[in-house]
Amino acid sequence: MPKKKLSVESQERLSLALGEAARLERLLSEILMYAKPHPSKLEELEVSPLIDEWLMEIREMPEAQNRHLHFAPLCSGVKILGDRDKLKQVLINIIRNACEAIDAGKVVHCKIEQLPLDQVCISVHNEGKPIPPEVLANLTQPFYSTKPTGTGLGLAIVKRIITDHQGAFSIQSDRSGTIVSFQLPIKNHL
Repeated sequence: MPKKKLSVESQERLSLALGEAARLERLLSEILMYAKPHPSKLEELEVSPLIDEWLMEIREMPEAQNRHLHFAPLCSGVKILGDRDKLKQVLINIIRNACEAIDAGKVVHCKIEQLPLDQVCISVHNEGKPIPPEVLANLTQPFYSTKPTGTGLGLAIVKRIITDHQGAFSIQSDRSGTIVSFQLPIKNHL
């Protein structure tokens, strides 16, 4: 069957339809992930090299283009028990949000530090505008979004993953920017 050439108007409609189909597919995927999380596949993970590896990939995301990702691995040799794919999703969601909240040319800082009580803290800091307290209080609530095309499930899923890893999740925002951090227990002390 010969290919039919579409008019400009038809091409625009097709492009819009494909874009909407992709958006709905992402939404459905996030809803399913939130409604029925998969069991974690825990393995021993060394935090600093793993995050360094993930940041190499994250730098290629469209949201990270024209932003600088600075990584400060302040501790080495620290290991956790975690699900590699789920923790990667956590970092992607957090850094994507951090990049979207700042202008091109600005910096997103990612830092790892060992805390007392045998915890490791991974934090992501941008120097964007402060998040109003009334918005900050709702950011991890399912289906709450400040983005026109957001599903409102990204940070809800992130928080659930961190909780499932026996960790803690927090967001702080003021005039110096926003810091999203999560703490996980160090492997030797689980």
